[in-house]
Amino acid sequence: MEHRQLGRTGVSVSKLCLGAMMFGAWGNPDHDESIRIIHRALDAGINFIDTADVYSQGESEEIVGKALAGGWLTGRWRKDATQVTPTSSARRRLADRYDLSLPANRRKLDAADQLAQLADEAGLPLIQLAIAFVANHPCVTAPIIGPRTMEQLESQLPAADLVLDDALLDRIDEIVPPGTNINPADGGWANPDLQPGARRRHAEARPSS
Repeated sequence: MEHRQLGRTGVSVSKLCLGAMMFGAWGNPDHDESIRIIHRALDAGINFIDTADVYSQGESEEIVGKALAGGWLTGRWRKDATQVTPTSSARRRLADRYDLSLPANRRKLDAADQLAQLADEAGLPLIQLAIAFVANHPCVTAPIIGPRTMEQLESQLPAADLVLDDALLDRIDEIVPPGTNINPADGGWANPDLQPGARRRHAEARPSS
């Protein structure tokens, strides 16, 4: 897996960061399976793990600690991996989880439908399109993936090798323009580094510092 420099730290990290929020009571309570997921990610070249003491009230950190104790054997867990190629056929299940009487939720679902159709046309699972899109942004070092199961991890890892062409990236920007919160209520702190221009993926569109 490609490695990148983390800002100006001099630290080299993998193109994908393994998020540990789903390990433990918040996601997968099976410690052995969670450890296998971590080892599989390490075997794939990931050397960057995001965790926090609030994830499952510290249980996630305990699982990560167990997984890393004593190192790991390269390839040891590959035999447990199940290769899958998810499709976007399940996208309408979003309708079961959102109150579609709210205009903002309807707009979110419409955007998800358009992006899923675009992924289908590109011959990609939507999750891979999404991860590759984030990884392409010049301001992003490593998107965080947060698998709960081995199946989910296997569906996300191939995104590390995807390079989306400008035509596909432009179509994504047409569906959800850069910096857009479909529901303004989802907006949080306005980071000045993500203001118009700075947040554009095209370097020539960003102001020089």
